[in-house]
Amino acid sequence: MEYQEHLEFYTKTYWFSTSSDLVPYKKWGDKELAEKYLQKYWLPEQEYLNVWKPVQDEIFVEGKNLPELIYHPEFEMIALRGGNLFVEEDFLQLQKAMQEVGEEYFVIIQHSQEFTDGEPMFRMKFPVNITWEELTSGNYISAVLLEMSYNEYFVFGKSGNYGKYSANDYEYPIDIIGFKPELSHIFQEYFKQAREEQKEIREWLPQKYRELIKYKKH
Repeated sequence: MEYQEHLEFYTKTYWFSTSSDLVPYKKWGDKELAEKYLQKYWLPEQEYLNVWKPVQDEIFVEGKNLPELIYHPEFEMIALRGGNLFVEEDFLQLQKAMQEVGEEYFVIIQHSQEFTDGEPMFRMKFPVNITWEELTSGNYISAVLLEMSYNEYFVFGKSGNYGKYSANDYEYPIDIIGFKPELSHIFQEYFKQAREEQKEIREWLPQKYRELIKYKKH
């Protein structure tokens, strides 16, 4: 099993068990729930390489991290406050956008960082219509996936027309949503921001992103 190391590494002895909002400390370490979750949603390496990696490379520039540009030039972008992969509100926003695009599945691919060397990396596949309750049902596995505040991830669907990059390890944690221009109306609708929030996030962005991201009044 490609995910066996995850089951062992992220058990109740792991330091993050005291920091989770999704799993109470006393319930951390339920290996049965964790394994059931991984059985359902783990993305096998061969499927990733054959099906999803080519799509990932159409959206994201391989090997790049902020402050470098993550998306290929044809993508427009929105910047949002980050800090972890998902909280319920921003997951539901992205879910609605993916459903409108007509996506059936989305994948979450962990981006390697210096400190993750030797740690088991996440590679997950979920149906777009998954509920928040089901997404968070994997005990310590889903808690680490969704809440670990330093991990960075690519999130995208098979269409290759949009993606999310969680830059949680950047100086200011930021989510960058990228999308093709023809989908701009969808993502601008579901990720509306107050003007003050836009101005604050703009100050956090690398200069290249400030030049490219065009904020809209709402």
